[in-house]
Order: sequence, then C-alpha cells, then structure tokens
Amino acid sequence: MRRLACAVLGLAAVLTAAGQEAAVRLSVPGVKPGGGTVYAAVFDSSEGYRKNLPFRTLTLPPSAPTMEAALSLPPGEYVFSLYQDLNSNGKLDTNFIGIPREPVGISNYDGKGPPGGFDKQKVRVSAGGIVLEIRLIAINP
Repeated sequence: MRRLACAVLGLAAVLTAAGQEAAVRLSVPGVKPGGGTVYAAVFDSSEGYRKNLPFRTLTLPPSAPTMEAALSLPPGEYVFSLYQDLNSNGKLDTNFIGIPREPVGISNYDGKGPPGGFDKQKVRVSAGGIVLEIRLIAINP
C-alpha cells in the first residue's frame, strides 16, 4: 500500500511539473500613446505561424510609449508578433505587396529585410521564464 501511495504521489508530481507554465514579461517600446490598440499574437508552431493561427493573443491599450505585459506559457519555443492598429479598424493594414503600413514588431526581428519564418523568429521560453523586448517599428511610414 505504501509503494502505491508513493507511486501515485510521484506521478502527480511529474504531471504537475509538466503542466507548469513559465512567466513571460513582455516589454513593447515604440508605442504611439493614444494611437490605437496594440495586438499581440503568440505562435507555438511553424504551421500556426504560417497559417496565422495564434496559440495565445493579447490586447494592450496604448497608454504609454513603452507597454508592459505579463503572461504565462508552457516552456517551449514561440514567435511573438505585434502591431499597433493606428486607425482602429481591427486589422493590420498593408500595402499592395504586403508591407505593413502600421507599426509592427516580431521576436528576433530588427526591421531590416523580410522577417523570415518561425525558426528564425522563435524565442525559447524556459521553465524559469523570460523577459522579452519587442520594439514596434514603422516599416512603411
């Protein structure tokens, strides 16, 4: 009986550890205060990123030039993609070839050239959490 109780407790500890989420602190400089909501999407796979199917989403009111947000994610690899909806139409406006007309930010993207795919933009979230800064930039002013 004692062995069974130990086994059950051990299994419960493993399942609890596997289900734990890590703290992610997101800092977003480059926000135009009062300029429209900042939308953030978190992608957990290459397919989700390619098909624009986010794992999690956030909305941030543009109250300061640098916005802060906190979320919890299971440890893993993620791409964070953000934009500020300056005209409040609920979508990212682009030109005829797809270049954004509103400020955007993507994890591991410096604003030079095309951003790339999931493998280039991903960041690793470990069990200890992460502090991540993603600057909003105007690519097509």
